[in-house]
Amino acid sequence: MEELIRLVLPVSVLVLVSAVYLYFTVLGNRSRQRMPPAPPGWPVIGHLHLLSGMPHHTLAELAKAMRAPLLRLQLGSVRAVVISKPELARAALTTNDAALASRPHLLSGQFLSFGCSDVTFGPAGPYHRMARRVVVSELLSPRRVATYGRVRVGELRRLLARLTRSASSPAAVPVDLSECFLHLANDVLCRVAFGRRFAHGKGDKLGAVLVEAQDLFAGFTVGDFFPELEPFASTVTGLRRRLKNCLANLREVCDEIIDNHISGKRQRVPGDRDEDFVDVLLRVQKSQDLEVPLTDDNIKALVLDMFIAGTDTSSATLEWVMTELVRHPWILKKAQDEVRRVVGDRGAVEESDLGELHYMRAVIKETFRLHPVVPLLVPRESVAPSKLGGYDIPAGTRVFINTFAMGQDPEIWDKPTEFSPERFDNGGGDIDLKDPDFRLLPFGGGRRGCPGYSFALATVQLTLASLLYHFDWALPAGVRADDVNLDEVFGLATRKKEPLFVVVRNNEQYEFKGEELNEVQD
Repeated sequence: MEELIRLVLPVSVLVLVSAVYLYFTVLGNRSRQRMPPAPPGWPVIGHLHLLSGMPHHTLAELAKAMRAPLLRLQLGSVRAVVISKPELARAALTTNDAALASRPHLLSGQFLSFGCSDVTFGPAGPYHRMARRVVVSELLSPRRVATYGRVRVGELRRLLARLTRSASSPAAVPVDLSECFLHLANDVLCRVAFGRRFAHGKGDKLGAVLVEAQDLFAGFTVGDFFPELEPFASTVTGLRRRLKNCLANLREVCDEIIDNHISGKRQRVPGDRDEDFVDVLLRVQKSQDLEVPLTDDNIKALVLDMFIAGTDTSSATLEWVMTELVRHPWILKKAQDEVRRVVGDRGAVEESDLGELHYMRAVIKETFRLHPVVPLLVPRESVAPSKLGGYDIPAGTRVFINTFAMGQDPEIWDKPTEFSPERFDNGGGDIDLKDPDFRLLPFGGGRRGCPGYSFALATVQLTLASLLYHFDWALPAGVRADDVNLDEVFGLATRKKEPLFVVVRNNEQYEFKGEELNEVQD
């Protein structure tokens, strides 16, 4: 962000953009529209400096200080508003859902989503309606999510095998759970999307290009807030070159994967018999009922969208859940006792057990409240004028919903800074992850809500239940709960700044068995 600010300060650009800024902010304010309150801004960049560091924290504090649940911002040459209250989020995602149905044209999406032809960044219109319908009905339907159970279980057992080996070591060497969760999420999504495992550090081109794409999607760019400066800025920073190179590599590896699927030459992971995302989309592509044709580039965009949207968010959620559990041993024990009571001596958690794990689900809800992994949701953009909270929202306004601010609001939650799953377990069980009162929005809502809701929850819940069932957990020797760094890194998903290291021990009664271990060796 500091680099972004430095790039827009040359005197010639300063004079030009200042004139534009003054015209829209000073003369525009003479209109009869009732606009939301705005904090003082800077020339040229407006309020862009508020997006540096941890923007969800900054914007939450600003909304609180100004007592403004709806804030107006000028982000370079982009109009924006920030919502910090559930009732306004409800209005945005229900009453005004159609008016706020589009996405901003971000530079990374233009390149890496093959012209924004994915579900996450695609603009509102016939293609997006068709693409979302295909994703919801064909890729992420309840029946399809159930068929991916074999993949979830297979990759989870590989993780359990790795942890069992670590737990058997007499040295009690701490394990990097952050790395474990990222590998698990990558492997599950890679198998479901492409029909193969993610290669970790093996020089595999698919793994390398996916990591590069995730990195490029993660940050803000000059062109996202100053479209008129984008060609100059992205050339100076080398961003456009990186995006072009990444796109070329994505196209190459995806073309190879699609060709292998069509020709039948692809090598399946042993035991896989179900269709992966590419199989499904190639079949759908031949349908005569599509409202808009589905091109090969569209297939690539949709598959990459499912992979990139799912990996960081799932792994970050597991990372924050286990962080809070090891910091609160009494909560860890209560969740662990529940899982072991429900599963008993069967030896493994099954997906049919998850509905009975009420306290564990409360732990996950509380983690979503306190550590939302997409705290500002994916921004929307208004396609028509609308009203929110009695204020006018012009067309072309970027809309952020600050779920972090809502999770920290003392008017909604008692002692909001404390990690307390009991708020959902005792009298709070009515608060669902698709909360009708919009107090909890980990997956967004409305027509732009996350279509991967069921898939993500299945992976997170099965993984967490299995970890609680098979192992005992503790912080490394000499590390206290207050020593655990809770600082964040803002990006595609808001992760811990420092990896989570924990000591894992096998539980003699519930140990992951040796004969199962032999079946899942790499």
